[in-house]
Amino acid sequence: MWLLFATITVLLWGTSETIFKKVSTIEKHSVLKLISYNGIMLGICSLIFMLITRTQMNLEIIKTYLPIALIYIVSMFCTYKAMTLVKVSILSPLQNSSCAITTILCIVLLKQEVGIPQIIAIVVIIIAMILLSINKDEVLRLESGDKEADEKNAKRAYLLYLKGIAFALGYWLLDGIGSFMDDYTLEADLSAEQVIIAYSLIYGVIGIICAIIVKYKERDYKFIKIKDNKLKLLGTLVETAGQYTYIYAFAFGDAAIASPYIAAYSIVTVILSRIFLKEKLKRKQWILIGLILVGLITLSI
Repeated sequence: MWLLFATITVLLWGTSETIFKKVSTIEKHSVLKLISYNGIMLGICSLIFMLITRTQMNLEIIKTYLPIALIYIVSMFCTYKAMTLVKVSILSPLQNSSCAITTILCIVLLKQEVGIPQIIAIVVIIIAMILLSINKDEVLRLESGDKEADEKNAKRAYLLYLKGIAFALGYWLLDGIGSFMDDYTLEADLSAEQVIIAYSLIYGVIGIICAIIVKYKERDYKFIKIKDNKLKLLGTLVETAGQYTYIYAFAFGDAAIASPYIAAYSIVTVILSRIFLKEKLKRKQWILIGLILVGLITLSI
């Protein structure tokens, strides 16, 4: 059963990630807007879900899941910020190798077992991540005819790229820790329904706070005007659906296997970003991304 939920999550999140990248390139204050839309949508859906499933919730459950929820929400801030600086076709496989962190923690602390191929896969993922992170092919070289100015622009572009990579690595670390804590919590304390509701309600509060900040910064911005916000609304709906299938994938399977399988949604993101965002990569980048994806697939076997 976990495989069905995980596969649906892969398709949903690969699609939403591509949509959010598009939003990040055309929207002012895109990070705050994406957090607000996602948070509020999750909060509303969680209330409906709670009524349908008749899940028992109380402040103690919210308090128990609060640290994990905050880890995830900060990781989402990191990924939305990175989207404004780095191609999503590079960003997605880089970030989603966070399952390597999850797998290591599950092996060490939860005593979940993996084989030699999975250990090799973790090493390959980390090496490919490092090489992709320091890749200077992403430097924007503006041919102005002024050598000094061109070098300055190239240096500035590379620093911005490294800034984006730093945010991506922030997501990588936090998401890996959050996924591990999810598995531990589901095995020890809370049901899958309680986890998704608690997370969504906490994210909803953060979303409302971000919406207030956006409204303060952009007085004329209208959150509920569908015509102007259709991309954000579509991405948010797809992302929210993925959150529910994701938590059930973890509930029915071990995180050491489910996490790397779901992280392979990067394949969907890379394909869609090439088709709809026209992102182009160099051969070296394709090879490194390929190594990361092979590592992710190996971890899920």
